[in-house]
Amino acid sequence: MTYCARMNYNDFLRVLRTGAYFILTALMVVVPAHGETSSDDPIVRWLDISGHRAIWGGELKVLMVTRASPWYDFLPWIHARRYDPLTLVSDLEKLRAYYRDLGYLAVSVHSIVEQLSADEIGLRVHITEGPLTRIARASVIGGEDTENAFGQLEGKPLSSDLVNKSVSEAVSGLRNKGYAFVRAEVETTIVTQQAELVLKLVPGPVCSVGVVQISGHKAMAENTILRGLTFKPGDQFSEEALQNSQYLLYRAGVFRSVALGLADSVAHDNRVDVALRVSERPFRTLRVGTGYDTDEDLWVSGAWTHRNFGGDFRQFKLSGRVSGKNREAVIGLRQAHFRGSRNWLNIGGFVQRERQAAFVQEEMGGNISIERNLTRTTDVIAQFSGGVVDFSADSAFAEMKVGLLMDTRDDIFDPQSGMLAQLAVRERGQFFRSDGEFLQATAEGRWFRRILWRSVLALRVQGGAIFELGKAGGVPNVERFFAGGLNSVRGWGLDELGPKNHQGEPTGGLSRVEMSMEVRTQIFFSLGTAIFVDVGNVDAKLGAFNPGSLKYAVGAGLRYLSPVGPVRFDAGYRLSDDSTVEKRIQYHISLGQAF
Repeated sequence: MTYCARMNYNDFLRVLRTGAYFILTALMVVVPAHGETSSDDPIVRWLDISGHRAIWGGELKVLMVTRASPWYDFLPWIHARRYDPLTLVSDLEKLRAYYRDLGYLAVSVHSIVEQLSADEIGLRVHITEGPLTRIARASVIGGEDTENAFGQLEGKPLSSDLVNKSVSEAVSGLRNKGYAFVRAEVETTIVTQQAELVLKLVPGPVCSVGVVQISGHKAMAENTILRGLTFKPGDQFSEEALQNSQYLLYRAGVFRSVALGLADSVAHDNRVDVALRVSERPFRTLRVGTGYDTDEDLWVSGAWTHRNFGGDFRQFKLSGRVSGKNREAVIGLRQAHFRGSRNWLNIGGFVQRERQAAFVQEEMGGNISIERNLTRTTDVIAQFSGGVVDFSADSAFAEMKVGLLMDTRDDIFDPQSGMLAQLAVRERGQFFRSDGEFLQATAEGRWFRRILWRSVLALRVQGGAIFELGKAGGVPNVERFFAGGLNSVRGWGLDELGPKNHQGEPTGGLSRVEMSMEVRTQIFFSLGTAIFVDVGNVDAKLGAFNPGSLKYAVGAGLRYLSPVGPVRFDAGYRLSDDSTVEKRIQYHISLGQAF
């Protein structure tokens, strides 16, 4: 079983506040507060919505304040939900507006009150959706290169969200070309459920950037902050350049917030001033954590970080971690905006001891890498590393690694939407011509999407292969692939899935494939559930890619969404036979989602 937690003093206070909020909210549900109704108003015993086809009834009920009273309202501490005619009128108008925004302009909504007893009523809400109004034609007057984008609305429903999004894209396109003060207006003509839209654009003059007005900074120098911008005074104005600069400055880790926009002034000679307001974070932080899990036993970790070491966006970090199996100390220096606002330079050193079932290895080394930000969601990384194994001079190694990362997730710890894709190629041994030279290629993709019932569908596919390039010695055990455990195929314990020696100890393989599908559902407050299917295998050669060799596991779990990340409990059941593993069910408790 696994339990882990890592938090500083502020995180601890947030946990206490969240716990108090959880208790108070639970009490509010058990004892709901009174609205504007009185005890003389009748109780709403049931609420029925009919006539809807385009929209799910549960979605419509969420829009309404009027609700049916719970069946257990006979309990003395439960307040029954009572009927308020004014609230119902407001609810019906919200339903009409919701339908109209989706293109059902002729929708009608009516209610019927049924008297069940002297103190009870039933409510029927009937919806006549009417025909759906579609966009027959969408044209643009003024502007350039916008008609094609706006014209894509033709044939689609007359949805305010679709129209507003298209107008926003057209306006942003012009603002990215220098038209800082573009104005937009949409004229709509409707004839027999056919709508004609005309987008009128007044671009105004093409503007260039004037003065960058910086405020809110205390310890950071203005020249240092300006290095993080992707534009400079005199460049043609671009809204996208402002957004990219905001992202790059925030990513430097020094600022709590970064706001970029037009200054409160009128453009002079087609030049616009830009206002940049920042809020600095504490430069020095100390974090200490401790926990226990089945993978590493009891562990303690700590990290001291200086986010502006010596000024100039330079970050220094010293961290360490000690557990029942592994030990590690890391020192790192990170330079943001290295020879360009989109570049990061990283220099680090490490000492570590790793213990597995079949080996124990100590390693010391260092690395240097360059990160290049291609877009706000895509980075490319090149890294050179070197060191020695077991502190022996004849075991020196050097390696090169190139990777590509694309991340559009809405949250790192508990994503609800977006995707993550990683590709990496790593070569070790070439510089020292070691016998253990090899080439490793890995890829991983994660995809997240919200579905019904406050649920999230999460998918993961990952795999890799190692190609031996040395003449003798093979690939060291510590560099091989392993599978099984709380973040892998959960029907097996840590590293239990894959090749083993005659003593039953995992030896790793040269190929690995893993696939997982998980449905995460929030039940109430911060409590949720998950059901999952895990598939994977590790092979001594390249046989892991054979579909017939895959191993399967299913399971379910609980999630508590704490301020420091989801705390999860999973039970994985092994479907595939494995004579080397005794337990059919594996239990895992951990901090953070499986992926």
